[in-house]
Amino acid sequence: MMRLWRLLGMAAALNVTAGVAAAAAQTVMVRNAPAGSNVEVLLNDTVAGTGTAGADGIVTVDLKMPEPGEMDTNVYVDVCQANRRVLVADRNRRPAPPAAGCDRREVSGLFLVKRVNTLVVDIGGLQPAMLLVKGAYTPPRPAPADGEEAPSEKRPSPTGITLFGGSGLGKLRDAFLIACGNAPGCDGNNGGFGYSFGGTYWFTRWLAAEGGYLKPRSVTAKGGDTFAFDTTFDLDVFPIVAKLGIPAGPFRPYGLFGTAFHQSRLSSTETIDKASQSFAQRTHGWGLMYGGGAEGWVTPKVALYGEISFAKIKGNAEDKGEGLVDDRLRFVGFGVRIRLSR
Repeated sequence: MMRLWRLLGMAAALNVTAGVAAAAAQTVMVRNAPAGSNVEVLLNDTVAGTGTAGADGIVTVDLKMPEPGEMDTNVYVDVCQANRRVLVADRNRRPAPPAAGCDRREVSGLFLVKRVNTLVVDIGGLQPAMLLVKGAYTPPRPAPADGEEAPSEKRPSPTGITLFGGSGLGKLRDAFLIACGNAPGCDGNNGGFGYSFGGTYWFTRWLAAEGGYLKPRSVTAKGGDTFAFDTTFDLDVFPIVAKLGIPAGPFRPYGLFGTAFHQSRLSSTETIDKASQSFAQRTHGWGLMYGGGAEGWVTPKVALYGEISFAKIKGNAEDKGEGLVDDRLRFVGFGVRIRLSR
């Protein structure tokens, strides 16, 4: 029977690995002690060390096994009015009886304790319990109470599917200048506020694929002297990009690189005296797209983001004519992301 308890203790020492690192010194960690209480650790009948439990109920005391550096032990906890006492006793020695007013409780089992072990003794319940850990031990963070939000360390940047939608300022490099040419009194705009939406799939916290739709404001130009013209350039962009992120808790900056498919419609009307004629051209094509941005997860399901992207808008006329477009779109966007994956 004694051999069975020893084997169980050895198995616990080998298999409990959560929070393990290389131990600098053998220690006894007492958990769930009353805050501010004095905790004393004894090895057989010798006081190994004392400490005061913090607000988290944890106190750590150094412990060193005598030669040959390991011992079959029983572990006891004395619960007293003002303090707590942990006794690590050789199985062949009976510890001294508890002091008056103290209640002794035994940790069930026989443990082979070595100098590489940390003894994690939980004294919060009626019956104490112990983990025998190889190396150092880091206790898990307490779970948030009902209604409380988890700390940012518990809300890392997510993986899986997210949807996004937002607005932004889109500008084309050349469209307005080309539409105006050298005509006097030309007025209009080279883009403006538009919108975007789409979906992102984060394979890991740092790698994602994204597809979407981007709609900048149409470019318009009006002017003329001896004649008048009215030109509109309308653009639809469909980005397909990869994202590389640097997750830092709920905040994730990222870069993006890929391609974008565009469709454009150019319509222009010229009027000389009372005669008018109209022109129309449609183009499509693929171009390089790159940029960067950042997102911050304000809740586990909702994030705010901002990014800037540059897309090459280049394509030939759909009617196989000589017309073409060769421009660059800059889009500065911001919006909201919604996480769909659990």
